[in-house]
Amino acid sequence: MIADIALIDGTVLTLDADGREAEALSSRAGRIATVGSTDEVLDDVGPETTVVDLEGRAALPGFIDTHLHVPMGGARMVHVNCRSPPNESVADVQGRIRDRAEGTPDGEWILCSGYNLGLVWEAEGRHIDRWDIDEVAPDNPVQVNSVGGHTGSIYNSAALDRADIDRDTPDPEPPATIERDADGRPSGLVSEEAEIPLHEAIPDETDEDRRANVERAIDRLLEWGITTVHEAKTTPGDLRIYQELEREGDLPLRLGTMIQGDAGEDLGEEGIDLLSRLAETGVRPGFGSDRLFVVGVKYFMDGAFTGRTAAMRDPYEGEPVPEDSPQYDGVLHIDPEYFADRVERAAEAGLRVCVHGQGDLAMDHILDAYEAVLDPDEDHRFRIEHAGLTRPEHLERMADLGVCVSSSISFLGADVSRNWVYWGDERMDWTYAVAALQEHGIPTAGNGDWPVATGDPRVGLRTAVTRETVTGDVVGPDQRVAIEDALRLYGPDAAYLGFNEDEKGTLEPGKLADVTVLSADPRAVDPAAISDLDVEYTVVDGEVVYDAERGHVY
Repeated sequence: MIADIALIDGTVLTLDADGREAEALSSRAGRIATVGSTDEVLDDVGPETTVVDLEGRAALPGFIDTHLHVPMGGARMVHVNCRSPPNESVADVQGRIRDRAEGTPDGEWILCSGYNLGLVWEAEGRHIDRWDIDEVAPDNPVQVNSVGGHTGSIYNSAALDRADIDRDTPDPEPPATIERDADGRPSGLVSEEAEIPLHEAIPDETDEDRRANVERAIDRLLEWGITTVHEAKTTPGDLRIYQELEREGDLPLRLGTMIQGDAGEDLGEEGIDLLSRLAETGVRPGFGSDRLFVVGVKYFMDGAFTGRTAAMRDPYEGEPVPEDSPQYDGVLHIDPEYFADRVERAAEAGLRVCVHGQGDLAMDHILDAYEAVLDPDEDHRFRIEHAGLTRPEHLERMADLGVCVSSSISFLGADVSRNWVYWGDERMDWTYAVAALQEHGIPTAGNGDWPVATGDPRVGLRTAVTRETVTGDVVGPDQRVAIEDALRLYGPDAAYLGFNEDEKGTLEPGKLADVTVLSADPRAVDPAAISDLDVEYTVVDGEVVYDAERGHVY
């Protein structure tokens, strides 16, 4: 048998059940053919075989990210970057907005992303507000989107004027907010339902724009060595774009979709009960192809830690807020009883629920709904997305139920929040508790929820091993895992979360030839340097789709 591609003279980490290593591998027709010594693999080489000399570099199963947002990631790549780092002050953010405004016609929107409402600016001791933005972009409406996506955005005066939000605008019902200064003037921060008029004032993306965002995002994912993604909020329009790309041969990675569910009895803004529609059509997890497939139906239980809206049993610490504030102990985005009904409906239809859950109160409600419906003896693989705060009693319940977790471990190692400022030490021991999840036998994968945090798996690997934050703090040190266990988060355990463990996640003959090549063996470098390793090649279906020297080659 003549191989299509052969990778030789390297370290092949198969991540199989026996932890076997090899020097080389080959593939034919998109499947792995041989894993073994270089001499064994060279027996598969013919005149038409592409031979890649690894020169000692490490080949791993292609990275699988089980929770990210493809169109949003691509869109934010061209927004003004307000993340921290690189920004260290209000002035830094102002400078970036000023630079964009200088090249933007008056009256056109300027969109900014990545601003962290959970960080305390050391120099000013405050966040950016409408008047700061007015100084540098007085003639353009500006939106500064929060990094978490659940905590609102900051707008300048031109933007607030577009939505007729001023001093006389009534305060919305909690958890929606229009933040005000001491004189009652809107300061620029608007969230939840109160933000809808502002969203409506921003011009809609065209189908062409959204497809361009998807394509831009895919290129970035390949640069990170990612070969499979689970898209965590797929709308019907997004699904049409993905199908077009696959049909045209322009989908160079594998894409699983979590179809967006509804938020309550009103069935969301569009009044569409997608769960019932999917149930009626007989769609099940795995429907599709090995390139584009259904993962499940997505719901949101609570908010995010960045703006203190994740639903907690006990109030947040740190800056005091009124008890009726959504930042006191968080918010629920769906009625728990209604969610329990959705879980029951999905289970009856053979669908799988994937639910956003961050705070410990959210975990309580999710597990209550799952326990009422799920049979632990069935292979349901219902999921919790993020699982930010899982206490010991949650771990026991998850293990007993057979629930899976897609852990946003990268949040700790990126700029997404400084949870420890307003959680307290005791709660931090159980945040993104990968070690405890694995010890309890709970199938656990890793993610960065890109573009909320970076989607680079190398950051997730480093963080799982070191528990070191972007500010150099080490939180929950007992939750550190060995690099071998961290690799499972983006390999075999991630494949399990997609019902794909027989097809990917390890490098074994017969499996899909999806491979990520790093510049060195991640086991052989200092844990803090894992994120500094280079992605040299990304291989999907036995074809090189990204090459560090040549770029994207699909």
